[in-house]
This record gives sequence, structure tokens and C-alpha cells, in this order.
Amino acid sequence: MSFKTLALITALAFVAIPAVAQEIVTPFHSTGKAPVRRNVAEARFLPFFDDFSRTNTYPDSTKWTDNNVLVNDGFPLCPPNRNGATFDVLDANGRVYDYAISNPFVVEYLTSVRIRLDSIMEPEPRALSPADSIYLSFYYQPQGNGNPPEAQDSLVLQFGTTTQHQEFLFLDYQNYDIADIFAEMQVDTLFPGDTVWASIGCQPGLYTIITDTLTPITQGSIAVPCDSVFTTVTDTTWYHVWSVPGQCLDSFLVNNGGQYFKQVMIPITDTKYFRDDFYFRFYNYASIVNSSLPAERSNEDNWNIDFVYLNINRSQYDTDYPMLTFSGPKPSFFSRYLSVPYRQYRVNPSSFIRENLSIDIANLDSIDHEAQYYYKVQQIGGGQDYTRAVEPTTVHPYQTYGFLQCPEYGESPACPYVGELFALSMWYDSVSYQISHYIFDSTANPPLIDSMVYHMGMYNYYAYDDGIPELGYGVSNAGGKFAVRFDINDYDTIQGVQLLFNHTLNDANNNYFDIVVWKDENGKPGAEIYRLSDQRPQWQDQIYRFSYYKFDQTVALAGTFYIGIEQSTGSLINIGRDTSNDNSQYNYVNVNGSWQPSSKHGSLMIRPVVGPSYFIGVQENSKAPTLQLYPNPVCNTLHIEGNVSGGQVSIYDLTGRTVHQGEFQPEIPVSQLHDGLYFLKVITNEGQVINQKFIIRK
Repeated sequence: MSFKTLALITALAFVAIPAVAQEIVTPFHSTGKAPVRRNVAEARFLPFFDDFSRTNTYPDSTKWTDNNVLVNDGFPLCPPNRNGATFDVLDANGRVYDYAISNPFVVEYLTSVRIRLDSIMEPEPRALSPADSIYLSFYYQPQGNGNPPEAQDSLVLQFGTTTQHQEFLFLDYQNYDIADIFAEMQVDTLFPGDTVWASIGCQPGLYTIITDTLTPITQGSIAVPCDSVFTTVTDTTWYHVWSVPGQCLDSFLVNNGGQYFKQVMIPITDTKYFRDDFYFRFYNYASIVNSSLPAERSNEDNWNIDFVYLNINRSQYDTDYPMLTFSGPKPSFFSRYLSVPYRQYRVNPSSFIRENLSIDIANLDSIDHEAQYYYKVQQIGGGQDYTRAVEPTTVHPYQTYGFLQCPEYGESPACPYVGELFALSMWYDSVSYQISHYIFDSTANPPLIDSMVYHMGMYNYYAYDDGIPELGYGVSNAGGKFAVRFDINDYDTIQGVQLLFNHTLNDANNNYFDIVVWKDENGKPGAEIYRLSDQRPQWQDQIYRFSYYKFDQTVALAGTFYIGIEQSTGSLINIGRDTSNDNSQYNYVNVNGSWQPSSKHGSLMIRPVVGPSYFIGVQENSKAPTLQLYPNPVCNTLHIEGNVSGGQVSIYDLTGRTVHQGEFQPEIPVSQLHDGLYFLKVITNEGQVINQKFIIRK
């Protein structure tokens, strides 16, 4: 005999949770972001500091609770130090928000983890109050290398406090055999309207009402509620603290005395914030202007922030920091391209390598520092390994003098000579190097040190761009063409091309185009060599990833050639444009039957692939693991904590000399080493490189 679903009657309280043909440039649209993350249980004591130089793509999860903004070195222009956090108008899937309109709407958040403003633990535990002079400071910049926010847009800072309460989730049921219920209740029949109470051990007061007549011959079981399951819900109350309207970078520079970033100092004096659940967050208002042109409706209204610092014993004049730091993009060893095929490099190495590197270096302190600098080049899986040091150099304060300048003659940390050509090997089609830059003042107390470590490879493609498309590009008429010039040292073949397209609203730029290769004719594209017809934009599911368009035949070339796109429609194709690297002298456009040099600043994200196969090489993982070293300073044993399962670990002194090397271990004895500043490098089993610094003091 079957019976109907049983009805539950119980009382529970619920709490609510809270038209002229022309070149067109558009804002960058990324190809994807990680979802928002939340961690309300984690709390930090002061100080809170993040200059975004130790992470890439996503904010540090130990300091921030969400993944909306992009951490990068492309959008920020001349930041105080390397990398910044960029606000845009993209959702978690890398698309313009569906609800984006011409009126300002809230877009991206950057929210701190929970911070203890009620007390500090060092040098000894004590309570905090407004008398401790707590300030939050940060630098900000509108537009940068991206798109300027309009006057109705804004960047906002809020402070938040939280409360917690228990919220009902669901009832936990237990199934009881009907025969067991008869035995327990000492009855032989249950009628509609009878009550079956929860058993001993369950939450009192829960019961089920019978809806069918049940007899000893009835088979089955009854689900009786046993317990209420709750979850802890945190509600945050946010208070407006600071905001600034949007403007273009040129106006910002005029209003900011020519400085590319402006520092803001916010005192925390209201007693309601002095508790163990303080938060702060930044967010941006944006507005989509070209709502009638969806192919142009891409990423807009960019803001960059950097150098976020919250601590006690500060003042409104506390704008300097004892720090020597690298800034700007990673310096390239190549004079023209940012990547070249190794097989072409081997033909004439000196034609590719520049004489000096170009590095932005800042002294964020209020006094001069005598800086020592060196860089190290290590071939991965090869034998080349060299270090080049520069004579100590005085670096003046950034607030007054800006970045370190190059001398009229010779070298400095801002422009060191390239020490050697990259090694030649006829056995490889590609090579990769780890480049490590270090600048330090060992006489300061504590010593000042910064490092910049990255990979540089020569694979099988040419690239003018650094992989970050701050804006987009296209022409506005059907049949319009644009092309990029490349020069091959020796006879070679082209197998295809890598292209990076920006998403637009509803992918309205998903239109047909042809990929074309042209010969050179007096410094401009000439006769057509090859055409791959009827292509459409392709997008990858990861940020900053190119799509490969394979040619249906091999194209043999030598000398100068041009590769580009002919649009089938007048709708913007919106290909990526790297504005942090200007190679516009190699870009050409044809919108009226004749080729002309492009008037738009930047590098188009078109990468021809040469050689017999499509092997691109392994890029750096933007989500590299992080390590924490303690104690620091250390006396006897250095402890390493982080999400690294194995690999190789090395320790270097200030001269670059290796003082320890071996398998990764969570504890390393260092008592045999002299006092001073040291660098620790871990190469994981997956090939990821992590660098940290620590001090030995006995």
C-alpha cells in the first residue's frame, strides 16, 4: 500500500539576506576572469600592505576577498612600483555586463579581508583607538594605457563593519520504519491528522502529521524532521569615505602637477571602525557610451590603483616609504620585437639585441639612497648563466625627481648594458631564460631590496606586443585593411598566425574577415602573397590567450612581408591593441584604396608563426603559488610555508653567489650563513618560479 507525501508543520524564524571610413580604437576586453571568492573567517592584524608586485592577474587571496580586478603591468602607466590593480567593466566571464547602460552603474569591487582594528599584537598586545593615528593610503590613476572614465563615472572607497547571525538552511530528516513507529507509540493504526514526534536525540518540538491511514500491513517508512541546520551569515554595513569623478589622463596630469599617480591619505578616526571586523573596499562606477554600436561596446572606463597601505602612527605627511622598487613593464633584451623565432635569431643575433635595457626604478623614500644593482640571466635547461652588475648609483626621491634617469654616457641601473648575446644551439627550435633583476641598499636599516623575475623565451613566432591588449582596433568600412610589417633574416615558412580578439557585447564583432599576407613595395604592403578567407574571431576561455589560425598551405618568405586583416563588413573587428608598447611605425591601414602609416599608438596583436611546426612554448603561469618565510629576520632555521609540494630551492647572497641549493624542504638551516640580506628562489615541479627575500640576524 502506497501513501502520499507527509506534511511537515513546524515554526521557524527566518532572517532576510540582505559612418566615415577610418581607423577605430576600442577599449580592451579580456577573455575571462576567475569567479568571486569570499573568506570572512580570515583576519589580519596591522599593518596591511599590498603593492601588487608579487601577484599577477588576480589579487592576493590572503589580502583580498574577490577576484574582480586585474593585477597587471600593462594598464597602469608609470605606477609607483611594478604592477597595479585595474578596474574595468567586465563580468566574471570576461564579457561586458548585460545590464551595462549609458548611466553610471557599479561594476568591479576590490574588498579587503577582515582586519583587526581593535588591537595589535606587536611589539606587545594592546588595544587600538583613534589616538593611534591610523591612516589608509593608496595611489590612483584614471585611464592609464586603457580607456578614460567619463565625468559621470567615479572611483569609490568605502569602510565596512560586520555583524553575524545564524540563518536557517534546511531541516535534517530521519527515516523510521512504520512498524517501528507502531511499536514505539504502542498503537496499531495511524489516522490522518495523527502526529509523529521526533525521537529522543533530535531537536524538541519537531513532528510530522500523518495524511493517510496506516495499518500494520502498510510497508515503508516515514521521514520525521530531526534537527534544524543553520549557517553563520555575515552582514556588512558600508560607509562612503572617498570618491573621485572620472577624467582623461591628460587632464589628470595637469591637475596633478604632471604626476601619473596621485596619493590619497585617509585618516580613520571614527570609533565605530575600531573593532575586530573592519573592512575596506574600492569599486568603480562606469557607463557605456557607444550603446548603439555593440561591436565597439567593449571594456571602458579604466581606473588603476597601487600601493595600498594601512597602519598606525602615521600622519597626512606620511607619504614616503623606505623602499627602492622596480616599476613599469618587464625590460626586453630585444631592440624591436618582444619575441622572435629562435631559428631567425641564430642567423644574425646582434641584429635583434639592444645595447641597453630600459628599466623604471623609483626611490619612494624621502632621502637619497645609494643603490646597488645587478641582473642575472639563466638559460632554462641550458648552459648559459651570467650576471651583470652596475656601479652603485644615487637614486633620488621619486616624489621630487621621478624615476631614475640614464646618464648621458655609460650605464646605470635604469639602463644597464646587455652583457652577452643569447647562446646559440643548433639542436633546439626554442629556448627560454629566467631573467632576475635586483636593486638594493644594504646600508639602510633594515636593508632595502626589490627584485623582478620573469621568463623570456624565443619560440617560433614574432611579437611586437606584450600579451596585454589595453585597447582594441579595427576600421569602419567593408573592405578596409590593416597590416603589420615583419622582417625575416633568412628564408623561412609561415604556417599560420596568432590573433587576439576582444569580446564585445553579445560578441557583435563576430563577423567574417580574411587573413592576408602581402609582399613589400617601397616600404608598404604590395602584391598579395596569400589569403585565408572567411574567418571569424575566436576566443579562448583564459585571459590573455591568443587563437591560432592555421594556413591551408605553407607560405615561403624571405626579407620583408606584411600580415593583416581585410574586413568583410563595416562593423569593427576589434582586434587587441597593446598600447604600452608603441610600434605604430610598423602598422599600416588601407581604407580608401591606398596604404598609409597608422595614426594609432600601440602594437596590434598579430603574431606570425614561422617554421615547420606549431610549437609555441610554455608561458609563465599567472597563478603561481606563493610562499611565506618565517621568522624573518631568522637566526637558525628558516621555515617555508605555502602551497608548494616539491621542487628545487636556492639561496643567494647580495652578490648573487649561491649559498644553498637542494631539494625543496619546509625547513632550511641557515645558522652557518653570515648576517645580512638573502634571496630565496624556488622552482616547483611544475616549472613555476617563486622568489622571496629574508634577513639573517643573530
